[in-house]
Amino acid sequence: MNKLTMMLAATASLIGPALAQDLSQDISKGLAGYRQGLAGAREAFQAEDWAALDAALTDAQTAAPGSLYVYRNRILAKMLLDQPDEALALVGQAADQGLTLTLAGHPAFEELAALPGYKAIAAKMETNAGPLGDPESVREFPDAELLPEAIAFDRKKALYIGSVRSGAILKAGKKDDALTLVAKAPGGVFDIELRNKTLWAAVNNQLAYEQAGEEDPFAAVMVFDARTGAPKKEIRVDEADAILGDLEVAKDGTAYASDSGTPRIFRLPPDGDSMEVFSADPTFVNPQGIALDEKSGVLYMADYLAGIFAIDTQTGEAMQLSNDAKAWLGGIDGLYLYEDGLIGIQNGSTPQRIVYLGLNNDKTAITSFITMHRNLEGWNEPTHGAVVGDEFHYIAASNWPSYGDDGTVKEAPPLQPLRIMTLPFESK
Repeated sequence: MNKLTMMLAATASLIGPALAQDLSQDISKGLAGYRQGLAGAREAFQAEDWAALDAALTDAQTAAPGSLYVYRNRILAKMLLDQPDEALALVGQAADQGLTLTLAGHPAFEELAALPGYKAIAAKMETNAGPLGDPESVREFPDAELLPEAIAFDRKKALYIGSVRSGAILKAGKKDDALTLVAKAPGGVFDIELRNKTLWAAVNNQLAYEQAGEEDPFAAVMVFDARTGAPKKEIRVDEADAILGDLEVAKDGTAYASDSGTPRIFRLPPDGDSMEVFSADPTFVNPQGIALDEKSGVLYMADYLAGIFAIDTQTGEAMQLSNDAKAWLGGIDGLYLYEDGLIGIQNGSTPQRIVYLGLNNDKTAITSFITMHRNLEGWNEPTHGAVVGDEFHYIAASNWPSYGDDGTVKEAPPLQPLRIMTLPFESK
């Protein structure tokens, strides 16, 4: 269980869950193509039409190139089509991209494992699953039930944390060993930003928020006085399906928020009183992390299933970055600027990783992909982070996997304390 699977209701499909979200007719081609491909794949699988299954999954992968779920089932389709070389090539490609895959649950996967060459690929995946990186420092707080998703630092390097579970925004100074309450939102806090003594928050009263269901679902951008915690503004999105997951605030007070529910990017102008649709590219599937480069006039966006986009801050026009590095770009949640590239928290891949994406000079292509931290002890789904000087601080234990579909705590994996890890940039 992770944040994405909690956001999307599960229905029976080939071997595992598929997306089952009620959407209006006016939806993006990316999301529509993904859903259409999955629907066709379910139908073909039930009819044992393996050629149609392969074609439908290829369509779904084209719409959502970052879906490991689809990728795994494409391997199955190749085996059912009696194309073992093609299946083995897909497994090998995943291993070369640093991934691991669980290939079980169907006799065809047993046949795959018996193929010449599979053992070497499996050994490579075993290596891929191992931990990588040595955090410079680990900071812990005993608060295990926060479900922390949001993190920020002020100029004095005081830590701010937002809780999806309770809606609390908490603070700890550099030497503090306890968090103190700063502000309280009427929904789960998914991201926070600090600007000029003002605290911004992306808020949703859904998913694992402890009071979810007590009122109609809403998504909002809230503004608080960072010193007193007093609320100054609450701007709700006029969309019942909206889920605001990430937030960026420009120096002039313009706020941008990613919406994984519809899927779109919203903008709140300085001193504005309503959210406006800023970008709704037809290839968006599941917008997550955003990173604002004000100097270049670009808002970068990580789509959990479709890759990395660059959005013009003047026009809202989106361009998907070319994946020249041939890297696996799916499952990136948090996204951050650093020097001439991007840092991604890739919690929707296996293994989970903290990665650096190098860009070309005109910022149209990803030319390098470096794994900096991977599958470390103490992780329980890393989510968001913050660049502070030459260090990257990130939430290592969000505890999303410890919550069920209904937002209640599961028996396993156990909740872990709030854990912040630090990655020095010489790791890059």
